[in-house]
Amino acid sequence: MSSGKYAKKIMTGMLLVLAVMFAVPCSVEAKASAKKLKVDKTYKNYDMTGDKKADTFRVSGDAVDHGTYKEYKGYEVYLNGEKVLSDTGYILDITIYRLELKNGEVFAAIVPESNNGDVFGAAVYKYNNKEHKLKKLLDLYNMKKIGNHNNVSKISVSGNTIRVKHGVMSYSLASIGFSLDYQYKGGKLVQKSTQTKLTETTLKYQKKSYWTAKRSMTLLNKVGGKKIAAITKGKEIKIDKIYLNAKHTQIYLHVKVKGGRTGWVKGLTKYPGYNRELFEEVMYAG
Repeated sequence: MSSGKYAKKIMTGMLLVLAVMFAVPCSVEAKASAKKLKVDKTYKNYDMTGDKKADTFRVSGDAVDHGTYKEYKGYEVYLNGEKVLSDTGYILDITIYRLELKNGEVFAAIVPESNNGDVFGAAVYKYNNKEHKLKKLLDLYNMKKIGNHNNVSKISVSGNTIRVKHGVMSYSLASIGFSLDYQYKGGKLVQKSTQTKLTETTLKYQKKSYWTAKRSMTLLNKVGGKKIAAITKGKEIKIDKIYLNAKHTQIYLHVKVKGGRTGWVKGLTKYPGYNRELFEEVMYAG
């Protein structure tokens, strides 16, 4: 065989291989990750449906440009050319996450931000192949019973766990920050634990270590448990964590009375009224 014919045969073989490569959809390897995406940008290299193949994904914002900032009237989500979700509202920013667990399960989190950091309509979704829609699995704004001005500052993934960093202007302590972990079980995102560490409170900005009781409270031996002591007005206490049930309708504070006992205090699920706050350091805002 002449060198020219041999080279031509090699070139033909290479072209056939390339043709096959481009004809077959790209396979996407599962890896635990939380990737931030941008509004009004089309992505073609991520699996968004969970079938291990790259999809075309876009979140389009209905924006009004005010020069120094944009105001969105709503947004629409498109997946492989189909509209799979839409919402309206007063939105100043939209944060989008592609979440993938170690086991290959894929989710999309959409966090619309409004005034005071409120994230009305923020949620984690999963694609429903039968309905061709994004199905809401987790309401990220669902903190209304323990406070208001609820926000989400970060969403991350570790192994098969989704961690959401929440901020709430709580009725019990004013501004607080904490994280909740969720696992995907039986088609639902389930909160892993009812107890979580407080990562931020107003004490940080006041440069204080203790809360001062503004009124008498009952110290319990456990969440919903029996009275073990009374906390009188003026007592100084530390609070390191909270109890928050799965529906986010109950809150308890884990406290250590200075020079005294440790236990739980039932938190507030509505605004207490003027001068009826639990602690002197509570300062509501927003």
